[in-house]
Order: sequence, then C-alpha cells, then structure tokens
Amino acid sequence: MEHSALHALELTGQIVALGGVLFVLALMRPAGRALGPDPCRDKLGRALAGSAARWVFRGALVGALATFLNLFVQVAEIEGKTVFRGMSLGTVASFATETRVGRLFLARMGMLMLVAGAARLSSARKWWLMGAASFGAIVLTGMVSHAAARPAGRFVVMAAQVAHITTVAVWMGILFHLFAGRACIQGATGQAGFGLVAEMVRRFSPVALTVTALLASSGSFLAVRLLGQTGALLTSAYGLTLIVKLLLLVPALIAGAINYRIICPALLAHAGFPNASAMEQNHSRAGSELLLRFGRMLELEVTAGLMVIAAAGILASVSPPGGGGAYCLTEPQARAMLSPHLPFTAIVDPANFYGASERTLDDLHYSEFTHNWSGVMVCLLGLAWLAQGMAGRVGKWAGRFWPFLLVPFAAFLAVATDPETWWLRRVGLVQILGDPQLFEHELGKLLLFGLVWLGWRDRRKPQTGRPLGYALPVIMIFGGFLLLGHAHSTLSATEQLTNLINVQHAVFGGLMVFAGVVRWLALRHLFPPRIASLLWPAFIIGLGLFMAFFYREVV
Repeated sequence: MEHSALHALELTGQIVALGGVLFVLALMRPAGRALGPDPCRDKLGRALAGSAARWVFRGALVGALATFLNLFVQVAEIEGKTVFRGMSLGTVASFATETRVGRLFLARMGMLMLVAGAARLSSARKWWLMGAASFGAIVLTGMVSHAAARPAGRFVVMAAQVAHITTVAVWMGILFHLFAGRACIQGATGQAGFGLVAEMVRRFSPVALTVTALLASSGSFLAVRLLGQTGALLTSAYGLTLIVKLLLLVPALIAGAINYRIICPALLAHAGFPNASAMEQNHSRAGSELLLRFGRMLELEVTAGLMVIAAAGILASVSPPGGGGAYCLTEPQARAMLSPHLPFTAIVDPANFYGASERTLDDLHYSEFTHNWSGVMVCLLGLAWLAQGMAGRVGKWAGRFWPFLLVPFAAFLAVATDPETWWLRRVGLVQILGDPQLFEHELGKLLLFGLVWLGWRDRRKPQTGRPLGYALPVIMIFGGFLLLGHAHSTLSATEQLTNLINVQHAVFGGLMVFAGVVRWLALRHLFPPRIASLLWPAFIIGLGLFMAFFYREVV
C-alpha cells in the first residue's frame, strides 16, 4: 500500500513538473509570439507562467519527498514488514548506496530537487533546465519498473514505458496547469487576453488527440508485453487493475472530445467576434460563460487524470502475469468465481486454526464466512443509498435507516475479521503496525468507523449533499485503491490461493473506485445527477453481491 501511494505521488510530481515546462515552452510562449505583443495579453502570460512555476516547484518537491520515503518502504518490504515497525538507518543507507535500485532512487530524487531549485530562479532560461531534469527523472523511473525487470527485450519495453509517462505529461500535465491557472484564464479581460486563451486551446487540441493515440499505442504495447496472454486481462490482478485504469480514462476522453468539438470552436469564433461597442456587454458575458464551461471540462479531465495516475501507481506494485501466466487464475478457480453460492454459515472457532504453518480448510471457510456476510451488509447499504436518492417517503426512511446499519457492520468487521487481534487477543498494536496485511485491514475498519460517525452527522446536511457529502466518495476512492493494491502474499498460502484472493480483491477495489468517482463527479456537477443517483449505488450493490455470493477461497 505505502509503495503504491508513494509511487503515484512520485509520478504525479514528475508529470506536473514536465507538464509545466511544456505548458510554458511549447504552448503559451508560441501562442503569444503568434498573436504579437499586447499589454493585456502579456499580463495574462506572466500570470500563467508564474502559476506554472509555483506548481512545478510543488510537484517536484512532492515527487522528491515521495522518492525519499519510498527508500524506507522498499527496505521494509524486503524485510517483510511495514515502515511503521521501524528499521535501521544503516540498512536504508546501504540499500541506497550499494544497490542499483537504491542508486537510481537517489538519482531520481536529485533530479527532482534540481527541478524544484530551478523553479525558484528568475531567469527565463530556467525552463530548459527544468525540462531536462524532469525528463531525466522520468527516464530513471523507467529504469526501475516492471519493464526493467523483464529478462528479455527490456530496453524496448523500458523505452515504451518512458514514452508512456512522457505522453501523459504532455497531455495531462499541460491540462493540469491550464486547470491550475483557471482563475487567471476565467478572469481574462479584453479581446487580447481572451485571444491568448483561444490560441492556446487551438494549438493544444490537435496535440491532445495525437498524444491520446500515442498513449493508446504505448499502453497497448506495454499491456501485451507484460500480460503475456489475452486471457490474463480478466484472470489476473494486474489485468483487472489495468482495466480499472483504462475505464477511469473514459471521463477524460469525453471531456477532451467536448473541448475539441464544441468549446474550442466556440472559443475561436468568439476570439474573432467584431469589436462593436453596442455588443460589448453580450460579448463579455458570452466569453465568461465559455471560459467557465472550459474550466469545468478541465476539472473533469484533471480529476480523471489524477485517478488514472493513482491507478498507475497501484499497477506498478502488482506483479504482471507474464508469458507463463504465473499470476493468473486456474480454470477451476475461474469457474468457481462465476458460480454463485449462498453465503457461508458455518462458524469455526478461530483458535482451532490460528498459528498453523499453512492455511487450513477451517481458516479458508472462516474467511469466506466473513467476506460473504460483509457482502450482505454492503448490499443492504447500497440498496439504502439507492432508495435515499429517490424522492418521497421511501427515500426519507432509507436516509434514516442506513446509519443504523453501519453500527453492526463496523462491530462485525472489528470482531470477526482478523480474530487474532480482538477476539483471541494474541496480536498487539506493535505487531499490527509491523504486518502489512493486518495494518491495511485495521485501516479499513477505521474507515468504516469513520463512516459510522459521519452517518450520525448526516441528518444535518442538506438533502443535495446526502449521503455524507464529499466524505463518502473520498473514503470510497481511498478504500478502493487500498483494495486494488492489497496483496495477500504469505508463506502460509500457496501461490494459486494468493492469486485467487488478489484477483477478487481487485474486483472489490475496482467497483468501489468507480462508485466513489461517479459520486464525486455528481457532487461537482460534472455528471448527470439522475444517472449518478442510480449508478454509484449500483456499483456498491454489485460489490456486495460479488462478496456475498461469489467470493471463494475453497475451490
């Protein structure tokens, strides 16, 4: 989990850094030169360049910090524990200086710190230095990846990886800086200022289409090389996480198409509007509305882009199946996952299997029991949220009912899952902090208890913000990514069982992320509210149904 989050932060920092350089050097300055000097236009250009420099500094600093912290996480993962358990600084120093991976970490951190330092300079030439250092950090990232770990053809795959991240920076990085400067853009006054915005959009639209095609090509190439076989897309945790990443890209593509086909032509037409004084007021109002709509589409693209980058961070920590399909479901496992069954009801005393060197049949049945009945509660919760979105008495009663459902759900998870912590009381806080799986399980319980507290406060919110306002989608997205990156690799479980559990958790995570993203976009008025009120609870209900009737560990 820690590695995935830090890798996503590092990628985000690199993309923001290189995107800011490209925004200034390849988009804003050429647009200004094409239109010629003008005081209003120059003022807007300076404001956008200042915004880009500030965000490049922040992005590079965040990326460097994430890289530094990832050194500790890497050492902790090698030792089979979390960073919260503590570790020797000498071990971390040895890893950083004596291993190839460690030295590449230090080199990336140095490149990003160079970018951050250059961003504070006043010279106009700083952008070229920042561009070279940002691209260098991306190249070094490609040298520590799944591509670099391939036994054959690694250089071609590494080049595709670098090209993939660079094209994301060209597309999403520039979009981010357009979005970050939206206050300056929406405040653009006069025909000259508006003309600069229109010219930048005109230049960027064909670039975005080209970059999208390159992203699709490089992404498809990487997927084919790393998946090894087509079936692995649906039968491996890596393939399912890749599907989640691709589906999260859809809102960005839709927003890009709207910008290209509708808003961009309108901006260009408006920039050439006759400068008649009698029409000046309508001209200003129409321009403000266009810029506001442009800003909303930028928000949609950037939101989707950040979700895609987060998914890419998770993907980097999931083992690809490769040509041999080592991390794929077996045929019996795939058939079992497609065969529904009633929730497991037999309760086994955890004391009978706790501490065994290998996972026993009782242990597996107990895990099915907790997952199945958790799924039943998730189903009820999703149905209550679906009903709450409906008008009338049913929605009113559903809004009163669902907070009460959270209390037994949270108590069930706290006591039943990981019985060694609260039931048998054989694991203490220090051991929980040191065990990656236990730590993530306890973190998930804390999220649910947070929902219990928020549920009691929900009655004070206006109807449009229920349930839980922005807190619910944030928790769902965070929890979903937590499940996507949640690995159950232990010495007590076979590789086949580990694959089965990881694939099912990837399904959990994907459905939860989709529910959170739809709910977030609906609250931001970027998704049709009526469709969203049906869609995001449907994802929660689907998650509950899968947990209750399809989750398997005994095959």
